[in-house]
Amino acid sequence: MNCAACRERLVAYLEGLLEDAQQRAVAGHVKECEICRAEFQGLQTLQQRLVGGGRALADSDLEDQVMNRIIREQNARLKSAAQAGAGPRQRRLIMKSSIMKIAIAAVVVLAVAGGLSLWTGTKSGVVLADVLSKVEQVQAFMYQMSMHVKGEMPGTGTVDTTVEASALVAGEYGMRMDMTSTTVAPLAQTVTQQMYMLPQQNTILVMMPGFKQYMRMQADEKMFEQQRQQHNDPRLMLKKILECQYTDLGKTTRDGIEVQGFQTTDPAYGGGIGAVDITVWVERKTELPVRVDMKFRMNEQMAMEGTMHDFQWDVPVSAAEFSPVIPADYTAAATDGMKVPPMTEETALAGLKLCLELNDKYPDDLNLMTLIQMASKSFQGDLAPDAAKAGPPDGTAVPSEDAKQKLMAQVQDGVKKAMDKMMPIQGLGGFYMTLVQEKKEPVYYGKVATPGDVAQVLLRWKTGPNEYRVIFADLHAATVDGDTLAKLEAAMPK
Repeated sequence: MNCAACRERLVAYLEGLLEDAQQRAVAGHVKECEICRAEFQGLQTLQQRLVGGGRALADSDLEDQVMNRIIREQNARLKSAAQAGAGPRQRRLIMKSSIMKIAIAAVVVLAVAGGLSLWTGTKSGVVLADVLSKVEQVQAFMYQMSMHVKGEMPGTGTVDTTVEASALVAGEYGMRMDMTSTTVAPLAQTVTQQMYMLPQQNTILVMMPGFKQYMRMQADEKMFEQQRQQHNDPRLMLKKILECQYTDLGKTTRDGIEVQGFQTTDPAYGGGIGAVDITVWVERKTELPVRVDMKFRMNEQMAMEGTMHDFQWDVPVSAAEFSPVIPADYTAAATDGMKVPPMTEETALAGLKLCLELNDKYPDDLNLMTLIQMASKSFQGDLAPDAAKAGPPDGTAVPSEDAKQKLMAQVQDGVKKAMDKMMPIQGLGGFYMTLVQEKKEPVYYGKVATPGDVAQVLLRWKTGPNEYRVIFADLHAATVDGDTLAKLEAAMPK
């Protein structure tokens, strides 16, 4: 159980209203997580104060109206529309608790004293959690996306690509995206793709009509969800923003629509991939997104900027739209069947070992793009075949279609070889990204750690109250307490 799921259940856990399995899961997490344990203790203190101050109003006839608002706010934080439907059941369970009724009565006292009207439904603005709840209850929706990626990639040179895409998302079936990529550099070309993200199989399928090729990629459940976020699934974007520090920009008007903006620049959103700036614009009338502005700077060399727009909500869909049929004349691309590496400690160790073998030192940081660029430079021979470096094989200014096909086949074969070799490094970057997103307080000492040193900390992260996992510079791993970690880190080179 992660922190977000635990916090959603803390009140019910305090009242003993969870099912046995969930009660045990929350208890275990609270025992291990110092942050959630502090929040739970705060709830206990608040409960005691509310019981002491609100007992006289326990039977107030206003409690039902307040309870409805509380249930609505709670539903806004549930993880799916199906969970949201459990609201009435939660209400019955919670209202069995006399302590909870007393607490609600105390809330009524505070509301009246402050001149608030919680029971009228009046709100000064849009609540982001409500937006997520509404989006998750939509069965299917569409949007358009425009992205521009530009920067320097070792082994490839300048990358300058614009992507225009149309996405269809259905809670029951998954996600389909039709994309057109126009590349100026390193090779001028336009490529169309159809991508299917199928959660029931944890499979990503990409078809490339221009080359009559297809590629399938397998991922475990955790990595598949990260891929969905990276491909801009609005539901995951909203969840991630709610887990990060964000700013309510207030109301304004865009394209004649009264909207409210929510912005995050929290590095945790991107899992340490670099600087991020995400702004979601929500129509105040419908409480649904109308536009998302995105900026990512992966490092000094690579940047990406784009928008999601023209949202259409509650569109009709069918299973056939998410059942791709690969034409008989299509062939598998060189990268078909690739498996995304799991984001585990073992994969991270393999990635660190490979980095050391390639460069005789550890990377300065674990930014995923930095790692990929480092690996690309090491595998430059695979990524830039002789035909690509020599230019158009027929000597003309513009290569023929046949030459393009041959060159693309060589490039794909090189990419396949390079990706196979880089897999542990990608897994290392993904693992570190997960630690950042889950707020496990990772710290990496690649710039100062001496390879082979058994006592120097290379990477550490929090695993529980006063408990840390440490990968040392000789690549052995151990679990230590806070005092031991403090001594180890105090001895690190400056």
